[in-house]
Amino acid sequence: MAQALVRSYPGGEANETARFCKLMNDFFDCLNARAFNEATHRRNVLLAPYRSQNDERFEWLVNTFLQYFCDWKKAIDSRPGKFLPTDRAKMFISQQTYEGLQITVHSTVEVVKFLISQDVDSVLTERFQQDPLEEYFGNQRQRGRRSDNPDASQFAYNDQALDVERNIVPIKAGNTGKRSSEKSKWNEVIEEPLKKAKRPKKNK
Repeated sequence: MAQALVRSYPGGEANETARFCKLMNDFFDCLNARAFNEATHRRNVLLAPYRSQNDERFEWLVNTFLQYFCDWKKAIDSRPGKFLPTDRAKMFISQQTYEGLQITVHSTVEVVKFLISQDVDSVLTERFQQDPLEEYFGNQRQRGRRSDNPDASQFAYNDQALDVERNIVPIKAGNTGKRSSEKSKWNEVIEEPLKKAKRPKKNK
């Protein structure tokens, strides 16, 4: 997208938009290292696993990526003109997004550095995700159906029901992280009917 914008507007009208797209693309690449050989196959060093506390991507995330938004916000705050606070807020990303980016970057950098300092050979940042949590609460909502405000007892009951369902039929597909590699607590599910209990004989 960044390259398309630059080529479509050779006069430089879209340079800042292209820069924003490129920064966001590189940011997602830094946080989506998912395989040991993907960087080689896709010719993108940002997708390589983290193996050093002095990885150049750490400095880029903090001093280039986050600094870009910091400079952007300062430019808006110091922009001359009688702008209402709501008008200046519309010139920037939402405050929640801004704080979320800062939390994500700093926490990721510190966690990866800590893991490497504890003799972890390599870190794949794509593994830092909340898909299992989203999947769990999605299943909770599905079981609740129209009851979207369950009490503690209903939540606990649904939790036990979901645990039984996962043990019998592990989820193997969906738009969240898969659990196909997990082993079920049941080694095998068969359809063989159970033996019928013998009826007690009636005394004559």
